[in-house]
Amino acid sequence: MRTHVHDSDADWRLPLLRSDLLVAPFAHGFSTRAGGTSPPPFDSLNLGAKWGDHAAAVAENRRRLASAVGVTGPIYVARQVHGAAVAVVRAGDAPAAIAAIEADALCSDDARVALGVFVADCVPALIVDPRSGAVAAVHAGWRGTVAGVLPAAVRALADHFGARAGDLRVALGPSIGACCFEVGADVVAAFTSALAGAPAAGGPGVVHVSPRGVPDKWHVDLRLANRLLLERAGVAPDAIDAAADCTHCDRPRFYSYRRDRDRTGQQMGIVVRAG
Repeated sequence: MRTHVHDSDADWRLPLLRSDLLVAPFAHGFSTRAGGTSPPPFDSLNLGAKWGDHAAAVAENRRRLASAVGVTGPIYVARQVHGAAVAVVRAGDAPAAIAAIEADALCSDDARVALGVFVADCVPALIVDPRSGAVAAVHAGWRGTVAGVLPAAVRALADHFGARAGDLRVALGPSIGACCFEVGADVVAAFTSALAGAPAAGGPGVVHVSPRGVPDKWHVDLRLANRLLLERAGVAPDAIDAAADCTHCDRPRFYSYRRDRDRTGQQMGIVVRAG
């Protein structure tokens, strides 16, 4: 995954992380915290309105992000609740109506319908289907991961748009890494159950003993878990691109709820079929 910097005519620069797997006619990007207008502690490209940032700053930040991705219409988002529901978006849908739907994945096959998800440690996943032109944006925290939100998005693309899992291309954006995602036995049990029967992957597994030797604590690789679930859903291993960045570790570049709690902002992942 590479960083691309958008230079505007209005004297602001906005970096986006992009995957080489999601190519034209699709446009996409994962934001960082750079390039916006929000004051501390939300500095600077906060795209979420949850924790007290100025509404005008958030609106300007979203406008800048849309411009950097090449989106000319609204960015559709849903009310994210850490579940596995998928909402279908059509051209002409009212953004406010979609925003009121409780869903952690959005999908569409209409050109120029931009889909977005908010994150601040959870995995933002963007899916494209070069054959049908359909796209999906998915928010996968640990609860959504074990609930199967990414496989649900794959099924929704098939059910609504005739997409085939083997044709899909998926980019997993910056999220909390296994280095920092410390959990208890209940979360370990949830992942063990959710991943039963998932295909094996090279390298270390999803669950690790605490690297600091903390009793009754483990670390979870959230990105690897979602990769395995995507593979079990039929997505080809080489069609999944995952950013290596840890949002918790990299304070200068990313927001992190686990690190800063409600004194943080939110990144976004956005995808659209441009034409």
